[in-house]
Amino acid sequence: MKTAFATLFAALCTLPLMAGAAEHHVVIDGMKFTPQVLQVKKGDTIVWENRDMFVHNVTAAGVKSGDLQPGTTWRWAVPAKMSFDYLCTLHPVMKGRVEVK
Repeated sequence: MKTAFATLFAALCTLPLMAGAAEHHVVIDGMKFTPQVLQVKKGDTIVWENRDMFVHNVTAAGVKSGDLQPGTTWRWAVPAKMSFDYLCTLHPVMKGRVEVK
C-alpha cells in the first residue's frame, strides 16, 4: 500500500499545476479598462489593478469584485468557458469584455 501511495504521490508531483493556465492583467486607469477586450482560457486568472484615482469595480452576471480602492487589485479565476461583458457600476461608461476560448 505504501509503495502504491508513494508512486501516485510522485506522479502527481510531476504534473504541472493547472497545465496551460495563464495570468492576465487588466489595468484600470483614466476611467477605462485596458485592454478593453481580453481573450483567456478556462482556468486562467485575471487580475484587475486599479491605478486610477477613483474607486471602481468589475461587475457582470456572476462576477462582482466589490469596490476596488485606488492601488488595489482583484483576482478572479475563469471557472468556465463563458464570454461576458462587464462594467464599472460606479462609472457605467467604463466597459470591458472577457472572451473565453
